[in-house]
Amino acid sequence: MKTCLSLLVVAMILCFYAPAFGGDYSAAALSHYYQAAIDHEIKICLEKTSLQNSRSDQLQRKGHLEASKARFLMTNRDHLVDVMVQSDMERKPYKIQRFLNEQFHCNCYAPRQARASF
Repeated sequence: MKTCLSLLVVAMILCFYAPAFGGDYSAAALSHYYQAAIDHEIKICLEKTSLQNSRSDQLQRKGHLEASKARFLMTNRDHLVDVMVQSDMERKPYKIQRFLNEQFHCNCYAPRQARASF
């Protein structure tokens, strides 16, 4: 069962990232690709939210952070896709993850830290 699940996950990842190696670069294709990448990132974040129930304070904070990131990605998905299409971002998974992390931290944690400093 575990091997079937791991093969399914690998197949899903290849389906999401296979177009990065070439193919159609129309706005609709890019939009679809970026939406799938964001959905994949949301799935990963939601899996990590179970850390909130850990006995470790650091793991609990990581679980809360991932829950916040998943909520941010779900609510701002369309806007993020539009920005990614307009900026003509490369279709490389690490660049997409970096962009999403930067957007999350700039939009969620920078205002909170600014309020805390007052």
